[in-house]
Amino acid sequence: MSRTLFIIGTGGFAKEVAQLASEINSAGPPRWTSIQYIGQRPEDVGSPMPFGELTGTDALLKELRHEADVAIGIGTPAVRRRIAAELALLPLLRAPNLIHPQAGVDVRHVQLGIGNVITRGTVFTCDIRVGDFNVFNLNATVGHDCNIGSFNVVNPGCNISGGVTMGDACLLGTGCQVLEGLSMVSDVTAGGGALVGKNITVAGVYVGVPARLMQ
Repeated sequence: MSRTLFIIGTGGFAKEVAQLASEINSAGPPRWTSIQYIGQRPEDVGSPMPFGELTGTDALLKELRHEADVAIGIGTPAVRRRIAAELALLPLLRAPNLIHPQAGVDVRHVQLGIGNVITRGTVFTCDIRVGDFNVFNLNATVGHDCNIGSFNVVNPGCNISGGVTMGDACLLGTGCQVLEGLSMVSDVTAGGGALVGKNITVAGVYVGVPARLMQ
């Protein structure tokens, strides 16, 4: 049954999430009758947006009297974690996984939580476990037997090798590489092009080849 999809945020990533939803709609029976953005400023309500319209602020979601779907259109891990906690208090909202029709994800062999955004060209292999509200951006890859937590943002062109364990609210910059069998605690940022070649046991920002903790 078709319903409304609310996208929280109005920035560039929110627009990309709306585009993803529109392409999911076009690939099969439409899942959403409308795509609506949720912004922060009441004065912006009614503004046109790509693939939809800005129809309200957070207050609209709190006052909702019917079931609807929601996606987080903000690409900052800590913010995604905070918004997910707020959404958990709104039982009429459901956070589906948004998987692009041209992503390689075999849901028989990939265990997904809720609210994940998986974009065009992303490839998952098999025996992978993923938590909630993660982002896997364009052409990222995730290898076999990975265990990925929640609220992580994996930017375009990242490669996560097999057997990797990742905590929550991590950010992998564009083109980051994580080698096989490694583990990463929560709240880690790995810069663009970084090569994670050993276990990361301390939260922080890591850059370079190999990736090192910034002092």
